[in-house]
Amino acid sequence: MTLKEEIRNRIIEIEKTDLSGLREMYNTHVNAADLDEESTLDPEDFSQQDQSRESAKSLELRINRAKMALDNFLNLDSGLKSKVEPGALVLTDSLNFFIGITANMFEHEGKKYIGLNTDAPIYTALQGARAGDSVVFNGQEYKILEVL
Repeated sequence: MTLKEEIRNRIIEIEKTDLSGLREMYNTHVNAADLDEESTLDPEDFSQQDQSRESAKSLELRINRAKMALDNFLNLDSGLKSKVEPGALVLTDSLNFFIGITANMFEHEGKKYIGLNTDAPIYTALQGARAGDSVVFNGQEYKILEVL
């Protein structure tokens, strides 16, 4: 398996784990919003029910956005690239980027990787760059070693 495939698979694994966690939180809030009608209820119970419903609704939106982002990432052409564009793995002298999805930083074989969406401000600076180019973003210089 190539480095690019390993990093892509790791991002997919992380995103699926995060999605699963969101679904568990959603289920917790949905269950909390379901009051037992046979027990005595006071105004505090109804207030908590409303909060749980709102939290569930918010989580449902987050789940849908995360699922859509993951589906888009799974369908992204991740073949070899020669410049920074969606589907590229960008190796720099400090931080490495996989273009196509927002994903938290993680380490792989002692190097740091992060998933980067094309909406991220740093993507504008990186877009179109090739191996050997240097890109400066927020005062930080990134020397692009390789684009895969």
